[in-house]
Amino acid sequence: MRILRPLSWMLLLLAGCGESTKTPPPVPIERGPRAIALDGDPNGLFWDDTHQTLYIADDKNHRILKYRDGEDVSLAVALPDAPPNSPNLGEIVRLADGTLVTVRFGFGTAGAVLFARPDGTTGVVPELATNHRRIGLTVAKDGRLFDSYFVRNSNVNVGSVALLDLNGSEKEIIGALQKPVGILAVEDTLYISDQAAGRILQAPLSNPSELKTLATLTEPDLLALGPQGELLTGTKQGTVLSISPLTGEAHVLAGGFQQVRGTAYDAKNRRLFVADHDGDSTNGSTHFLQIIPVD
Repeated sequence: MRILRPLSWMLLLLAGCGESTKTPPPVPIERGPRAIALDGDPNGLFWDDTHQTLYIADDKNHRILKYRDGEDVSLAVALPDAPPNSPNLGEIVRLADGTLVTVRFGFGTAGAVLFARPDGTTGVVPELATNHRRIGLTVAKDGRLFDSYFVRNSNVNVGSVALLDLNGSEKEIIGALQKPVGILAVEDTLYISDQAAGRILQAPLSNPSELKTLATLTEPDLLALGPQGELLTGTKQGTVLSISPLTGEAHVLAGGFQQVRGTAYDAKNRRLFVADHDGDSTNGSTHFLQIIPVD
């Protein structure tokens, strides 16, 4: 038997279908300039372009924060408890499988590499030396991880860059540095900022012993990839420097901050993220995530 339905019923059905497929409006992109006050102290930054998410290593509270447009800053990961007086985190990266990895400075007694997997599990990489004061971290295009650290012997820093395995190994590939802070793998080249020596170094990943100086700067900090393939680093003078990987020439890309630690660049939306650190060692507590347009 054929059932005839009223025309009004069909119109309501079509209207309902239209509502179910309606696309939500796009979230506005915050290009800044904007300063977001943080309940924490930002250090390493990592921009995940695929998921349009900025990850922030909180140097004060031993956790990873995240920023997304329309959501501002929120907790991404609460890491395993740190030993007393050693919550300080350095750089942060996200691996291809979604695992977040960061390093803990540790002040010579509690240095560590920590991870947070996509399923929510967190942990500490086993069997690594706890006297390594780790700051820098980078992932190469082939997925290999590298970290930077130094040890202090009789008040003298001895710094290294190592190949890092999350199963529990750290193999030195570059030694005889002073205070390697930032490291960044770009294509087949590894860049290193030696803060105490005031140098940006570079070496081929295929032969790290071929180390040479790219630029001489005052106390460069963590490294990131910026516009037109230039390198970015922060300074204690409150500036972000952009460095040519070809000539080593540096210029100020942005300034007027307190002290700049980590940086990250969102190429799609042409904006710069800056970890703006209050350097007052006694009363400093005003830390910001800065968002700056780059045109």
